[in-house]
Amino acid sequence: MLRRHLALSALALASSLVLAACGSSTGADATATATPSGTTSPGVATGVVCSGLTIDESSTALPTLAGEEGTTPVPTWTGEAAPANLTVATLAEGDGATVTESDFVTVSYAGWQWDSDKTFDSSYERGKPATFSLQGVITGWRCGLAGHKVGDRVLMSVPSQYAYGETATNGSPTGPLVFVVEIKALGTTAGASLEGEQALAERGVTVTGELGSAASISVSEGAVEPTQTEVIVLARGTGAAITAEDTIGLNMAFTSWDGSVSQSSWEQASPQYVTMAQAPGLSGLIGVPAGSRVVVLMPAGTGSSGESVPAFAYVLDVAAFL
Repeated sequence: MLRRHLALSALALASSLVLAACGSSTGADATATATPSGTTSPGVATGVVCSGLTIDESSTALPTLAGEEGTTPVPTWTGEAAPANLTVATLAEGDGATVTESDFVTVSYAGWQWDSDKTFDSSYERGKPATFSLQGVITGWRCGLAGHKVGDRVLMSVPSQYAYGETATNGSPTGPLVFVVEIKALGTTAGASLEGEQALAERGVTVTGELGSAASISVSEGAVEPTQTEVIVLARGTGAAITAEDTIGLNMAFTSWDGSVSQSSWEQASPQYVTMAQAPGLSGLIGVPAGSRVVVLMPAGTGSSGESVPAFAYVLDVAAFL
């Protein structure tokens, strides 16, 4: 429920990554992002820059919470009006990695409309934490969780303009909202073990960027094009292995073999979601653990409309299971 409308990328869902990429224009203006699947609700702020947003750390209006750990808390309301600003109170401090706006986060959470005793959404009631890209959720979450650490437990009051507005659409809750959020983990390649550098060098492919940070990829002049799809694990993570039934979250960068077309989900702040059953071109990822950095080399071919498609090289950071 807390997600905003997600724009699933054709690049991620196509049966072959190359077929999606060929639909972009060439050169610097090539784009891998898709049109949002829905329209923004009236009264919802868009394009909010978190650094310019006032975020308070406490308010006497916030409810108190009771209940056993690992269950949906029970709020006791103060009778005061909701705070005007986004308010994020830290209930317990963790000592893990710091959350950024571009991260995939795994959290336990519950949400209420202001002054309501009934949750509109609760991962506790579903029995397991949830994983989201912070670029794919409401502004209150994106800006409210950034800067906190894994292990933090926070209480957030989110004004309606940073949530779903005052008018109900698609069953979303309206007005100011309150969430309790426990940050369990981040989806990241930090800590993965390098193993594929020699294989990449032999193919004439270079990946730059520290593990856990944005990556870029380039192909050396004269490098031999792939004749079949190649999957090279550059750094192996420690998470669960991908299966054919999984949906995964990842960031990616790609380039055509001649360098004329390139794109990066890191630069566009647009993490991707891939349903493995709908992406047979990525079957080589099956068995690769989450937290890995993987290079995929795709041969030249023919697009769905009969157009010629060049060879491509991709670097993928497999961040999380969704």
